[in-house]
Amino acid sequence: MATRYSARFEGVTLIERDAANVISVSIEREAVAPTITSATFSLIDPNGIAVIDAQVATIAAGVVSYTIGSTVLADEEYGQRWLVKFAVTIAGAVYTYYNDAAVCLARLSPPITHDDITARHGDIANLLPAGTTSTQAYIDAAWIEITGELYSDAVPFWTMRTVSALRQPLILLALTLIFRDFSTLVDASDKYEILSDKYEKQARAALLKMRAFFDRAETDTVDGERKPTAGLIQLSASRRRLY
Repeated sequence: MATRYSARFEGVTLIERDAANVISVSIEREAVAPTITSATFSLIDPNGIAVIDAQVATIAAGVVSYTIGSTVLADEEYGQRWLVKFAVTIAGAVYTYYNDAAVCLARLSPPITHDDITARHGDIANLLPAGTTSTQAYIDAAWIEITGELYSDAVPFWTMRTVSALRQPLILLALTLIFRDFSTLVDASDKYEILSDKYEKQARAALLKMRAFFDRAETDTVDGERKPTAGLIQLSASRRRLY
């Protein structure tokens, strides 16, 4: 039986049409990167045609990557239902990893920084694990969770143009993750778990209220009025924990 490796994608693969894009996947098992002897990359359009077909990919410490040139997709339309495909050879066996993708005008980036987190709780910086100097890892994790929820609910989050609408939910979710982590790492009362639960509820409420302008056609033109972010308004207190 072939060894089952983890292939880590952070979410839908976003490809900016008119820019160079580095597409990558991290492969490991039991926190160890395997020895990869060869790898190829393919990009498949919504009609099943390989726009890039089995081109040699770069291998570095378990990370397999390929750079799509800035002009490769110049004649393509923006949209979803694309696929990225990595074929990776490990110990003589070929493993194939897919992820869905969207060709877009621009990626979205988190609208908060470490300073936004410490502005809420100034002592967080002093409680971080040894060797950790910022809360960026928690911000990144919160970003992946929120954009993943939006995408799962069929919201093309990369077309949001009111990026500031994500500030409050993102700050609150990052705090949720931070204090949940502290509740397992710090020898203290259950105050960190209480804080984590409090911020999780606030994050859910902020998501419920979130409204944003979109540019769904990706023409640098905002669509009409601000809209609720679709499926997220279906969340309720009875739903499983989101994070």
